[in-house]
Amino acid sequence: MTDALGAMGLQRGLLSDQIYSMIKEMIKDSTLAPGEQLVESQLARQLQVSQAPVRDALKLLAHEGLVSHVRHQGNFVASYSQEEASQAKVARVELEGLAGRLACGTLDDERRAALVALIDEMHQAADAGDLARFRELDFTFHRAVIEASGNVYLPKMWDLLEPSLRVMHVLGDPKFTGDWHEVADWHRGLLDVLDAGDADAAADLFRSHAAGTLLE
Repeated sequence: MTDALGAMGLQRGLLSDQIYSMIKEMIKDSTLAPGEQLVESQLARQLQVSQAPVRDALKLLAHEGLVSHVRHQGNFVASYSQEEASQAKVARVELEGLAGRLACGTLDDERRAALVALIDEMHQAADAGDLARFRELDFTFHRAVIEASGNVYLPKMWDLLEPSLRVMHVLGDPKFTGDWHEVADWHRGLLDVLDAGDADAAADLFRSHAAGTLLE
């Protein structure tokens, strides 16, 4: 178990919520690896809290699919079989297609500027060869579109899918040998189709992007 949690510190407020957020972020950025055990007593000791809020946080993470509880063994960062990974990809295609359809023609100036800034940062990360940074920007872009859909359930669905997408390197695949600037430009195309106002075209392009068929 990493000592990174102990260095983060906790603020006043509901401890279980803070612990939940901290562990979730560490799962998302791969500080905690799939299959890694999460020991309540060890986490509580590192954070200098009782085990109760740690237990509550782990229960919530298990409910979201980020943590797996194995009877008589404990809690583990969720890992995914190849079949589960394939199913997650199918679900992502449909989720992004729906988000593209709902977000089409609805972007306000502030949200559009934020998406443009993310694309610009992707190009900067590509210039620097910083794949980890590029990957995080990629995830942030797609989640921002999910949130722009206006449907409060879609971000929750994305949160369920994101851990498996990270494990599979669906976004920011380190095996990709092409031009990362081209990948950033794909996102410019996604933004353009949202601005164009054709919901069917937006849904189709987002589905193609999520399916990886833009490479074909």
